Amino acid sequence: MFAVKKTPLPVIDADYLFRRIGEGFAIPYKPARSELLDGVFFQTGLRGGLGLQCTDIVHLCNLNTAYALMPAGTKVIVKLEGNARVRLDGQLLDLDAGDGDAAQPVATVLTLARPVRFTRSSIAGTRERMVVITLSPTWMDEAGLAGRLPGRHLGQLAWSPSQRTLAAVEQLLRPGDAEDPLVRLAMEGHCLDIIGDAFAQLLSKEFSQDHGLAPTHYRRICRLRRLLDSGAADRLDMHGIAQQMGCNATTLQQHFRQAFACTIFDYLRQRRLERAAAALQRDGVSVARAAEIAGYTSQANFSTAFRRHFGQPPKYFRSRL
Repeated sequence: MFAVKKTPLPVIDADYLFRRIGEGFAIPYKPARSELLDGVFFQTGLRGGLGLQCTDIVHLCNLNTAYALMPAGTKVIVKLEGNARVRLDGQLLDLDAGDGDAAQPVATVLTLARPVRFTRSSIAGTRERMVVITLSPTWMDEAGLAGRLPGRHLGQLAWSPSQRTLAAVEQLLRPGDAEDPLVRLAMEGHCLDIIGDAFAQLLSKEFSQDHGLAPTHYRRICRLRRLLDSGAADRLDMHGIAQQMGCNATTLQQHFRQAFACTIFDYLRQRRLERAAAALQRDGVSVARAAEIAGYTSQANFSTAFRRHFGQPPKYFRSRL
């Protein structure tokens, strides 16, 4: 049985958010009151690498929150109401559904090619009603959807939620006993309905001009990204990577930069830093061990690169345990 994170009470305070959201969560400025939100907020893992977050809350005070490390993945987002300002690595997420009677549902598929820093600002008295479904790279691969959509980091693809999707979102916002296996199956079914609606619309469009690559070339580059994400290429040079992909090294590097706006080894360096950060947060490894995971022989050089990438030193991530 998956652990379900769910509030039994209608009022949500800072302690609840810190315990439920996890390591790296922060409230940079002290709120005006201890009770922050009124309503329902929960997140849970479903089968096969699906993640679900449901929010139906009213902000009881002006609130700024931050999260130091949001995992990479594809996020299918449907917002029924709300205009909280969300930034990912400083870039504004364009997803304003309006407030009150003027609210209009909006939806997007968001690509996170690597973890990002999440910040959110909201105003007292406003309501937020939304569902976020996270698709892990493994889930995307097994579903046959990997590489089917443009995968540029922080790229957004807007789509129009159908009435069936809106009904599914309403059901997810009222899940009942989320620990009941039958309820969880129903939740998974609603998620699949929403995912199917989003991808059916988006796959009917032509996206080749977004990155300028032929579909076969783009799928190969996505396959390369999964290889880099897996850690299997950590000790390979460019020749070894090209052999793994069955492609000329120069062409591979050119296509990768064209699709993801960075070099292969810049991306690999980032992913190894992110795996080191995850080991610090999740497993509490030493900074020296984290440096080894990231491929650094010098702990000082590792700390410098880590701070440049995440904006915080490695010891900050360990101190959150």
